[in-house]
Amino acid sequence: MSARGALRAQLEGAHTVSDERSNVQRMPRRGNLLFVDADEFLLEMLTSALSLSRPRWSVIATHNPAEALEVLSQHSELDAIVTEIVFDDSEDAGRAFIREVAQRWPEIPVLAVTTLDRDEIRGLDTAEFIAKPPDIDFLVSRIDRIIRRQRESQVRGISLTTFLQILEIDQKTCTLHVSHAGRVGEIAFRDRKLVHARLGELEGKEALFAMLSMREHTLRVVDVCTATGAAMPLASLLMEWSVREDHSRRGASGAEEE
Repeated sequence: MSARGALRAQLEGAHTVSDERSNVQRMPRRGNLLFVDADEFLLEMLTSALSLSRPRWSVIATHNPAEALEVLSQHSELDAIVTEIVFDDSEDAGRAFIREVAQRWPEIPVLAVTTLDRDEIRGLDTAEFIAKPPDIDFLVSRIDRIIRRQRESQVRGISLTTFLQILEIDQKTCTLHVSHAGRVGEIAFRDRKLVHARLGELEGKEALFAMLSMREHTLRVVDVCTATGAAMPLASLLMEWSVREDHSRRGASGAEEE
């Protein structure tokens, strides 16, 4: 049976297995997905299959990385991206797309569903590798797992100041991603020591202060730290930032009174 025939058979068989799924599978957690693939038939098959097995998921289908980036610039509240790497017989655009997503939207996991071998994508920041043609049930289960893992690693409703102190006490080696309004910063801990901070062109203390000043943010912890640098005294930095904020508020209040 051809690859397309196998995909069609899986889609037709979805009707017969749907009633046998557990309550958890029939009531899955909601997911917002972005598919990126030039194969119109594959996109149609995947979106149709997902509409049957995961009707509460929202799926956006695009045909190349340029289209996908346009979607991301307007709709970055996605739970996962499923993408091919080869477009027009070249890997360049696909690899560049994955690198740009990792830099600008590190909170969104990327699943590579590709004709390439696993060894050929080594070094790319992908959460999962799935060879084409994908088994639909396997793909859905992997997306489920990635979304669940991603949401478990995200932290909301706690101040960045408090969370940094928790990381220091827990002696974590990790990278904390701080997201707000399309801006994503990184704070690196190694052996309970703050060793690096970056937000856009800002680095070190000024980057940390800029992130601390974000009034709303999403935090995501990755248990890897590739940054190097001298230890930065967290308690002293938090005190300095607090004094700056206090002076700034007093200055704004004085200006209003005048």
